[in-house]
Amino acid sequence: MGQESEELKADIEQRRESMSETIDAIEDRVVPGRIITRKRNAAREWTGGLRDRVMGSARSVGDHAGTATERLGGGVSHAADTLSQAPEQVQRATAGSPLIAGAIAFGVGALVAALLPETESERKAVQAVQPQVDAAAGALKDVGQHALETAQSSARDAAQELKDSATDHAHEVTEQAKDAGQQLKDSAQESRQQ
Repeated sequence: MGQESEELKADIEQRRESMSETIDAIEDRVVPGRIITRKRNAAREWTGGLRDRVMGSARSVGDHAGTATERLGGGVSHAADTLSQAPEQVQRATAGSPLIAGAIAFGVGALVAALLPETESERKAVQAVQPQVDAAAGALKDVGQHALETAQSSARDAAQELKDSATDHAHEVTEQAKDAGQQLKDSAQESRQQ
């Protein structure tokens, strides 16, 4: 009978522990603070994984030592062959290349924007900003034209200076050659006379 009571106590203790674990698990699922912590951790893991997929992890960047254009070129050529595998290939090709990933995202965004119809509020916003855009474009054109003219003038001046310098050096070399030739001629005549 003493042994049965020991067994019952052990069984009760085991069930108590099991129930405690179950209650803790239920509490973990329903307590708001723990839910928030769990969601925050999941979001951090997701963004970390997304960053690794876009930017590439240190190991994957080391493993993929080829240039970004080679990887993208390989991805694009395979995508043309097997269109169904294009998303995976683009992901592989842009891993570790955030600029390429950004350019692809920009292109997709521009394509979606081009396909969507223009709204009335967008039309009004464009009409309101159009005079400023035109003025800025005109000013930018003027600045660009002035910079071009300045660069052309500087290039012409530099070319003229180079031409003048080359001409001067050519005259100097010619004069030195004449002088050296004359000295040789004189020394040859002197040696003949002796």
